[in-house]
Amino acid sequence: MKKNKIMEIDEQLPLEKSSLHIINNRQTNHFMFSCLWFRLLLIATTVKSILGLIILFILLIFSIIVLIIGSQFYHSKYCPIEPRISFFLIIAGSISIEWIIFSMILSTITIILNNIRSYKLIGFIIIIGLVITLTNFILVIWVIFGSVWTLKGLDRVQHTKPYLNTYCQQTLYICALVYLILTYILFILQCWYRFCIVIFCSIQEEQTD
Repeated sequence: MKKNKIMEIDEQLPLEKSSLHIINNRQTNHFMFSCLWFRLLLIATTVKSILGLIILFILLIFSIIVLIIGSQFYHSKYCPIEPRISFFLIIAGSISIEWIIFSMILSTITIILNNIRSYKLIGFIIIIGLVITLTNFILVIWVIFGSVWTLKGLDRVQHTKPYLNTYCQQTLYICALVYLILTYILFILQCWYRFCIVIFCSIQEEQTD
């Protein structure tokens, strides 16, 4: 009888420890997601729906095309009016690909996050979120440089006489213009969306208080 009671106690203890571990994980998870800075980090670095992931996938394809075009016309002979345009597209495409891939990974995790409870996962989310934020900052600075290089010759550039110093290969130059236009449009829309979400979170925070 005593042995049976001891065995029953031994069997119950792991269950109790496991239950406490689950409760602690849930409490930690709830605490982290209730922190305003953590929610703002997620807002700034993720999309919240499958549609958002599809948009990111389309942007990924476009960024790969930008990288390929920049690499294909890298030589200065393709754009004497501003040889750095191809270099701009190569770096911009590479940074955009990195940002989109990390954003897709983090967005996928946050979409299914209700089924995941883990200290390691929360740490991973914070690290990836900070990397995405830093990448965004670098990309914004690089787009400013690219805008100066691309737009300064907009009124003089021509695509038919490669022996003149005003020449720039048409596909290369149009790709740079399209990339800049789309980047500015997406940046404005993203800022507006994030701003609305932050305001909504702030209102919810005040209501709960």
